[in-house]
Amino acid sequence: MAIPTVADRISAGAVAAAVLALAALSLLLDLAPLYDAWTWLIWGRELGELELDTSAGSSWKPLPVLVTAPLAVLGDAAPDAWLLVSRAGWIAAAVLAGRLALRLTADTESGRRNAGWLAAAIAALGLVLLFDPFTPWLRQFAGGLSEPLLVALVLGAIDRELAGRRRQALALGVAAALLRPEAWPFLALYIVGLWRRGSIGRGWLVVAVAAVPALWFVPDLAGSGSALSGAERARGDSGAPVGEALEAVARAWRLVPVALWLAAGYAVLDARRSGRPVVGVLAAGALGWIAVVAVMAAGGYAGIPRFAAPAAAVVVVLGAVGSVRAAEAATGIVRAARWRRDLRALSAVAATALLGAALAVESGFRAADLPGDLDGARAYSKGVSVLFAIADEVGPNVVEQCGAPVTTTDFLTRPALAWRLEQPLSDVDVRVRSAPPSGLVLVSIGAPPATQTLIRDDGVLLAERRPWAAYAISCASSGRSAATSLRGERPIAGVAGARR
Repeated sequence: MAIPTVADRISAGAVAAAVLALAALSLLLDLAPLYDAWTWLIWGRELGELELDTSAGSSWKPLPVLVTAPLAVLGDAAPDAWLLVSRAGWIAAAVLAGRLALRLTADTESGRRNAGWLAAAIAALGLVLLFDPFTPWLRQFAGGLSEPLLVALVLGAIDRELAGRRRQALALGVAAALLRPEAWPFLALYIVGLWRRGSIGRGWLVVAVAAVPALWFVPDLAGSGSALSGAERARGDSGAPVGEALEAVARAWRLVPVALWLAAGYAVLDARRSGRPVVGVLAAGALGWIAVVAVMAAGGYAGIPRFAAPAAAVVVVLGAVGSVRAAEAATGIVRAARWRRDLRALSAVAATALLGAALAVESGFRAADLPGDLDGARAYSKGVSVLFAIADEVGPNVVEQCGAPVTTTDFLTRPALAWRLEQPLSDVDVRVRSAPPSGLVLVSIGAPPATQTLIRDDGVLLAERRPWAAYAISCASSGRSAATSLRGERPIAGVAGARR
């Protein structure tokens, strides 16, 4: 039976309410979803209409679409509803990191409550300051990406297992496995362990084993004609497999402050001495997750940092625990010796002080990047807002009139445009260095000058709001009269200029 800790006494309902309240307040920032989130919103809408088309966009992930499908009834409010869910996951990840650090540091028998709360604070801060140069952690919060939610699910599953609530842990593990394939081997190992111990009814385990592959492959098969279309889109040129794997490991290393990596190592050594195997198991799991990301990168899949975020979160938690344990050990050595004359005591104090200083300095540098990350999110959101405004200005019927695919000059806002036009993502084309033969195009000021010239020469200007301009090409009589007749109708639009 699990030993109750301080973490178990914290009201889950109160914490959940606080997390949701903060996520709701974040909607006042008016920051738009990113590429993947718009794709899930489109698929959720299509799933509800039984017209799922997964042949274009990001790779298929079951869990976000299972969430966005019921949200589709909210219409234009669905993007905000998804942001509420995903941002709650981001906030919950920090809370759960703190909770897990508290659980591993302070228990009812040791009386280390102050140490536990310090570890919780370090873990929560460390998670907020994860470093991802591809898509900063704060941008993932702003744009509704799924990896922060994945971290919350993984940490929640670990917490529930340590609390002896294995059915809850299994449910959270299944949810994590419906977000990222890296979770599959860990869920499989957990299910094998539960099966052997008979901890919960085996019927639940059979359902879990069947549900994960079914929800990954059957909808993609129905929506694209191939159960592996998402995997095929996600897989690129493997390049040099060893180099790709090593680069994925290096990116995972950089996610976490160096001081917390060192402190996590100390936590593992301290746990071995004190007979607490759970710390070693968590450390092995984190390294195993990074290894899975590296192997997949060697096989041609993207080894970008956020795919290793769950492992980084566990390292942050262990680093927080190790930091507190190291400080306690140094304090004990000092108290037991005449520390001014004892080299061991002096070394312990110096090492602990250096670790704390390094963590503070690196955290300061990472915190300094947050305003810039927020500015980037605001710039992208402004571009999406202008894109929506110009699409609305052109009007609702032009897509049907022109009878050609929608064209955009900006890949990153392609699904946002498809969402606004209520079109399948496969009906929105992307052209960066050429003009389409016909249709309506929204061109950004960020498009190559030659492309802008081609579209301007071939098309009729319908509307313009910097940084976008809407043109009709060969889908109406030429000249300004076409612009007049088409104004107020809906275009096949192409987009550029917004940036992640």
